[in-house]
Amino acid sequence: MIKNSLSILVGLVSAMAIMMTLEFMNSFFVKPPSDEIIANPELLKQFMANLPTSAYLPVYLGYVFGSFMGGMITMKLSKNHNSLMVILLGCILTLAGAFNFFIFLPGQPLWFVVISLLSYLPFVWFGKKIISRP
Repeated sequence: MIKNSLSILVGLVSAMAIMMTLEFMNSFFVKPPSDEIIANPELLKQFMANLPTSAYLPVYLGYVFGSFMGGMITMKLSKNHNSLMVILLGCILTLAGAFNFFIFLPGQPLWFVVISLLSYLPFVWFGKKIISRP
């Protein structure tokens, strides 16, 4: 039980670290919003809606690669290579993504929200499949 819980925690921390690293690297190419924009929800929505598609692609790649690596790590560390732990990780990432899109940073384009939320589970599963190959 403890080993499985730790495997999810380590997979989650790893996935989020990868995602945040790519988002940070993207900030060198896309100017982040000012403090006054962040403080005003309407201005933040406008800012997010007006970003070019190229600003969202590195972020999406971070979500995909982070999910993939999180799935691999969780599968490798879980007791008896338990697939349920990988599914739980994917569900946690999807819920965290929904929180990010709808509460923390609303106003992102619908296409980005949809493909992101639909990507976490398949990519953690893909990471699991890579580890469980004979």
